[in-house]
Amino acid sequence: MHKGLTLRWTLGVACVTGLVLVFLFQRLDVAGAWHLASAPLHKFLINRTVRFLLNDLLAIGLIHALFYERKYLLFAIWVQVAGTVLFLLPYFVLKLYFPLYNGPLISYLHRLILNPTLLMLLIPAFYYQRTRTG
Repeated sequence: MHKGLTLRWTLGVACVTGLVLVFLFQRLDVAGAWHLASAPLHKFLINRTVRFLLNDLLAIGLIHALFYERKYLLFAIWVQVAGTVLFLLPYFVLKLYFPLYNGPLISYLHRLILNPTLLMLLIPAFYYQRTRTG
């Protein structure tokens, strides 16, 4: 097997394994385990941020392994940055300033934050674009 292809397979398998592990250990208190925070609010913010970043970085790694093109990688990174600004920050604002609100908006934001949904949607989009442009 070609060295580049082996590296891509290894990266892809590592990213999928990482995504599965993040899911399996989603209840792990990273902030408490690393002694980063003791207040429940700070633990919440750190744990959600770490999980969001891990999921998205692993999804970006998977996209890079699948398509191995700089334009796709850069677009995925911009989607992650936009997701941080448009979803993670409003999620934190709602959780901090409206703690009793538990409506559909917070539920949908929660799912977008804790699952790499946006980046996973890029995979079929990039595949479609690649097959259409040849």
